[in-house]
Amino acid sequence: MKGAIVALALALCATDLRAEPQVQRLSFAIMRNGQQIGQHDMEIARDGAATTVEFRTQIEVKLMFIKAYSFGYAGREIWNGDSFVSFESQTNDNGKPHAVTASTSADKTTITADGKTIEAPGNVIPASFWSLAFLTRTAFFHTETGLPLKIAIADLGNEQIATRMGPRLAHHYRLTGGLERDLWFDQTGAPLRYQLKGSDNSLITSEALQ
Repeated sequence: MKGAIVALALALCATDLRAEPQVQRLSFAIMRNGQQIGQHDMEIARDGAATTVEFRTQIEVKLMFIKAYSFGYAGREIWNGDSFVSFESQTNDNGKPHAVTASTSADKTTITADGKTIEAPGNVIPASFWSLAFLTRTAFFHTETGLPLKIAIADLGNEQIATRMGPRLAHHYRLTGGLERDLWFDQTGAPLRYQLKGSDNSLITSEALQ
């Protein structure tokens, strides 16, 4: 009996001493031609080898005080160390809904987008670009539609850029091939800025708020 009590006490101590998950929260102002039209938020929770990333995006464009376009997105991505595990997202693109799920097993990834399922290579990852993991991959899938993407990545080196937190040294990458955009990451590997052209050729920039 005494031995059981001691074992229970030790187990409780071990539970109390277990490290809490480390949570990093990042927010970005989404700008269109210099005017803020929305916000993109990430929550990155690391618990040992497991990493869970939550995404939320809300955009609303108004013309003459009338809502001309709206976009809502919520996603969740799970990794085990450097290995992608699963993904899910819900998108409302100006009234058009999309739902995507993906999971990896063995040497393949099963992606279901809007009710249609495809099998992709096991090394495919979501095109979310929240970390520098994309630098080691060439196969991606679109986080809003689930469509496969072959992206070429150009390393444009370090640049000093102006941010809302002041000047920062950032590493600049350019993506082409199905997803055209520029990315800047700080020296810790955290994203600082995303930039792309909208369907109307306007410049869309997501700038880190903190």
